[in-house]
Amino acid sequence: MSATLHPQPSAARIGQVLNVALFVSLLTLGGIYSLLAPKQTVSEKENRTLAAFPVYSDSLFWKGDYFRAIELYYADHFPGRDRWMEFSSFFRSRIGFQSSEITYYDPGPIGGSESAPDTLPKTDDTYRSDDGATGEVKKGVFVFKNRAFERFGGGPAIGKQYASVVNGFTKLGISPLQVYNLIIPVALEFEITEKYSNLQKPNRPAIENIYNTLDPSVKKVWAIDELRKHRDEYIYFNTDHHWTSLGAYYAYRAFCSTAGFTPVSLDTIPARVKPGFLGSLYRLTRDPSLKNNPDSVRYFLFRDSLRFYSGYGTQTTNWIKSKMYAEGVKEGNSYSVFLQGDLPVVKIESLQKNGRRIALIKESYGNAFAPFLINHYEKVIVVDQRYYTGDFAALLKQEGINELLVINNIFAAHTPFHIDKIKGLQHPKMQKSTPSEKSKRNDPRP
Repeated sequence: MSATLHPQPSAARIGQVLNVALFVSLLTLGGIYSLLAPKQTVSEKENRTLAAFPVYSDSLFWKGDYFRAIELYYADHFPGRDRWMEFSSFFRSRIGFQSSEITYYDPGPIGGSESAPDTLPKTDDTYRSDDGATGEVKKGVFVFKNRAFERFGGGPAIGKQYASVVNGFTKLGISPLQVYNLIIPVALEFEITEKYSNLQKPNRPAIENIYNTLDPSVKKVWAIDELRKHRDEYIYFNTDHHWTSLGAYYAYRAFCSTAGFTPVSLDTIPARVKPGFLGSLYRLTRDPSLKNNPDSVRYFLFRDSLRFYSGYGTQTTNWIKSKMYAEGVKEGNSYSVFLQGDLPVVKIESLQKNGRRIALIKESYGNAFAPFLINHYEKVIVVDQRYYTGDFAALLKQEGINELLVINNIFAAHTPFHIDKIKGLQHPKMQKSTPSEKSKRNDPRP
């Protein structure tokens, strides 16, 4: 009887088994680490709350939503997620489609346009000189010279609608009440070269369109002209859509010229700085050149600030004493240092005793602007048009307000969502209603 021969496994076969074993081991160890590793609840890089592990229910299971929620949870919490996202953004930035010196990642018409771009008479300072630098459009944002810029495209009809809403504040029945309006341009207005002039509509004609539609009693603040004089200074962030406190200061100087004040000199005011700020436009684009050009957030310590309150309530506003600056914020949230972020309503009382009391209606740009006003007003009320749901006219009467400044960036002044929210301040029942989904979709701002 002959012995049975068993062939020896080949080297190739052994290599295959080892590869499978290694692959399964890595998956197993990665899964265990993913389950046991500490979990973040908020992503500062993306400025959002991360998905939580879903709670089981029969209805979720049978609809298939339970396992989809688990997938979302693991997508938000896999090991080394932030580093992988940075690598992915870096890789995508190297394979964009090149065309006419611009890399198009998100091509399409400028959002909100109602007609072809406005023409702008060229002057010596209309455009920056062309030094041969090239830029790219990434997710609708123009990345140029290691900075990120939003592109304005609002049309004249929506601008006139905004102006008509501002005019409504002259009819609140509060006397005296001097109304001001200040429109803030975007940073690209001061940095664009003629080669790239087709990327956005010029801001000044759009602001003129609004100001020409305002009631003659509304005082217009030409902040754009004052900002243009200082465009070589650090007036807008490199990685965020907001202006810096220095940009807000120059707009405040323009306001002082309109309101009859002598502006304070920054040389006399101490300040603190939050370094390492990577803002909203970096989080949107994940562009490596922006990461290498971070911002710093400077805020000024005014000595005339006496009391700061946050408010609550609808019919009558009640106040809780707080602090004007949220000094604990850092890194990607550093802009929230101003006024504690986007609170619905706050009040500042100063040492001034001149009978002048002002209210601001604003979105987030106004946060860096409002602190300057305590140098001239004995009381400053700041209302965020997006979140305040109280009776605005009653608030003005309750606090003895006799001046009102509506301050918005040029995007907000050409966005139905913001216009509806500002109008709602004149009609409290409308303000309490939830904005339509269409209005939300038309709001380009976070």
